[in-house]
Amino acid sequence: MIKLVNVSKSFSQFKVIKSVSLTIDKGEVHGIIGASGAGKSTLLRLVNLLELPDQGEVEVNGQKLTNLSSKELRRARKSIGMIFQHFNLLANKTVYENVAVSLELANYPKKERRDRIIECLQFVGLKDLIKQYPAQLSGGQKQRVAIARALANNPQVLLCDEPTSSLDPNISAEILGVLENINKVLGVTIVIVSHEMEVIKSICNRVTVMANGEIYDTVSTEPIGIHHIDKSPSYFVEQLAKAGEMDDA
Repeated sequence: MIKLVNVSKSFSQFKVIKSVSLTIDKGEVHGIIGASGAGKSTLLRLVNLLELPDQGEVEVNGQKLTNLSSKELRRARKSIGMIFQHFNLLANKTVYENVAVSLELANYPKKERRDRIIECLQFVGLKDLIKQYPAQLSGGQKQRVAIARALANNPQVLLCDEPTSSLDPNISAEILGVLENINKVLGVTIVIVSHEMEVIKSICNRVTVMANGEIYDTVSTEPIGIHHIDKSPSYFVEQLAKAGEMDDA
């Protein structure tokens, strides 16, 4: 499904990705985790060539993206959705219009657009908010709009760059539930970058740990579910108490 072979990427003189090879199977929920500056977001952006590798090959859905012309690459990207930490919604467009942008850019048949937009918004639980603007939405609702927009073109792969890092724990659990549903119901392969171990452990089948632009290890794991992310006030008090006990020891 996704295959990176010896990909490298530098910015100026700084080598961010150092000859990385990685294979992600169809239907997998694959996590990429590491400290800030490890290269995980850059690696994710290499998958759909938002960042062009200095060397190496990128293959998605059986196509070597690094061998495609600009026109062919635009066509191939229709099968690769992406969501971001800060949602990237258009402030002057409604929820409906934000999802429509994706279909317009892909030249989706005009007669079928409305039904597809409603279908995607219904899937993420926002059908009743189609006339709202981003400023009227909560952070979780904005991310749901971004997910609906990414789903509009029926992608086979969904790339998620820190999709919950600007959300509180309860809303994060809701968003991860949506992603989990996308994987299980629609069969979409999901790659999720996060620095939060709880996010990665909750839904991922395999996890790649990055450090200094390289893969430290890739391990298989059994997803433990999203329920544990739902934090009550007592949880935070408990964790603070534990931290105090450790300081006293």
